[in-house]
Amino acid sequence: MRALLLVVSLLLQPVFTVSAQDHSDHAHSVTPAVDTAVSDRVLSPKGHIYACPMHPHIQQATPGSCPICGMTLVEKNPPGNAEVNVNGAMQQALAIRTAPAEKRTLWRFIETFAQVRYPEDAIHHSHIRAEGWIEQLYVRTLGQRVKAGDKLFSFYAPDLLVAQDDYLQALSVSTQNGSRSANLLQRAETRLRLLGLTDRAIAQLQESRQSQYHITVYAHQDGVVTMLNVRDGMYVKPGDTLIEITSLDRVWVIADVLEAQQSWLKTGMPAEIDIPAHHISGIETTVDFIYPALDPQTRSSKVRMTTDNAQQLLQPNMLLPVRLYGGALRDVLTVPRDAVLLSGSSESAYRSRVIIKQGDTFSVRHIKTGTSAQGFVEVLSGLEAKEQVVISGQFLLDAEASLSQLPLSGTVATDHQH
Repeated sequence: MRALLLVVSLLLQPVFTVSAQDHSDHAHSVTPAVDTAVSDRVLSPKGHIYACPMHPHIQQATPGSCPICGMTLVEKNPPGNAEVNVNGAMQQALAIRTAPAEKRTLWRFIETFAQVRYPEDAIHHSHIRAEGWIEQLYVRTLGQRVKAGDKLFSFYAPDLLVAQDDYLQALSVSTQNGSRSANLLQRAETRLRLLGLTDRAIAQLQESRQSQYHITVYAHQDGVVTMLNVRDGMYVKPGDTLIEITSLDRVWVIADVLEAQQSWLKTGMPAEIDIPAHHISGIETTVDFIYPALDPQTRSSKVRMTTDNAQQLLQPNMLLPVRLYGGALRDVLTVPRDAVLLSGSSESAYRSRVIIKQGDTFSVRHIKTGTSAQGFVEVLSGLEAKEQVVISGQFLLDAEASLSQLPLSGTVATDHQH
């Protein structure tokens, strides 16, 4: 900040005259004078804020003394009321450029990045329902692709072997006694199903009339192995998740959206996805879910899009550029984004400001802003159409306007204790 004020002082060349008084009183009288580039400021104070002339960051609502140097605090002008006159030659030297506030159509547009993830509703777990031992493992590596009906592993389970023997015995009795033993046979068959035996295995058991020591487990869907917690000879129990198979025919694309853009989001809004690794852009999709929780670290929320992945181009954990389209804001007053300066005060709704140009006079105007898109910012209040705002050199003008806040009177006499 000191460097910026030094640049301003060098460019605008303020001249100060100091009147000497009795040194025993250690009192100073400072009378500012300005050159042809910058004339007297026109001030209209509102409220009472007192600040130290030597240390402007020392401010309070009541009169008093500076705790650093002991100087009497003087009344400060409210921000945004100072005007600075800058002639044409100095405007050219400061490279000041302006643009009018105009009404235009803003397309609400969010450009962000998204991560490819496994679809949670496309994951299948392989469990057993009777404890036993793995005899033969057919899937041995993570990421291995399988198809529905492929063998995963075979295992031996004593309880399942006993259940098969009971079923064969009930089947033999049913053959001899007919319908009188039908209920017994049905209960034995139900027990096999509850222990995880498939219709195919039961039909094979009924045909062969011989118990199977090794029961084979098959894949229920096409996909890739995303979890493998089993090895040959391992003892397994019903509660163990042995193999996880995830279908990648479609994937989820999870994008992060900043907290300030939450009002744009809605389910069903169109989106586009790019795949830089394959030089593909503009894959159309829609937002199908907006996560309700906000990330406490990034201050962003997540939105989910589902896209087809039949060609297996999208891999989980890929980072992709994403564009979300939230519709148009028509006929709104806007200014260029470069013209808007953020205010240091968070208590007021008018947290942004611009520098207004009227002839050779420049003044600070506090405004209330809305949507920002395509290099422009929506102005909700504080500005009228066709007013000229500074888009280059506004930082120097804003700094000079800030200097004009101290003091109110042309001459300030203070007791300065050394």
